[in-house]
Amino acid sequence: MTGTNKLTSAMIATAVIATAMMMVSVVAFNIKPSVANAQAQQPSSGNKMGTIASIQNGPDGKPGWVTSGVWDFRNVNSSSPMFNATFNMFKLDGSAPHKHTITDFKINGSPTKNNMTATYNGTVTISLKDGPAKDVPISIKLMDKSAVSIWLDPNKVKSHFGNTPLYGAQNIIR
Repeated sequence: MTGTNKLTSAMIATAVIATAMMMVSVVAFNIKPSVANAQAQQPSSGNKMGTIASIQNGPDGKPGWVTSGVWDFRNVNSSSPMFNATFNMFKLDGSAPHKHTITDFKINGSPTKNNMTATYNGTVTISLKDGPAKDVPISIKLMDKSAVSIWLDPNKVKSHFGNTPLYGAQNIIR
């Protein structure tokens, strides 16, 4: 197997593991049950929710971490939407597991809409090993009706999540 095929196989295997871990994280890490129950409210109330299942680059710019968890975005159509996320993070070999939360979303301006993507920029508080990082710039993109990307300013979180956004899905598949 070539190096590229090994990397592709590792990324596919990691994505499968991340999806499985997402389900485990709801139970094992006591992620908010309200997120899992919000789906029924979603169409009429302006609420969105879903999962995080993403590969994050390490300091060398290569895939190094798996993130897996849940997010919810309430009152999306209001002037004060609320975004929260809870997710696990671990190395590709399963070592160094830890948990992060994103809270206290404050929107800057109005969301921008471009084709099938709505972008919400603002600031959040995110839990880190050394304590919470406050006023971290964030950009949340809801893409069509299926995908989400969550970009956190690497400078404010010491590049803890690498140089790419966290990716996930809208809605939990039943």
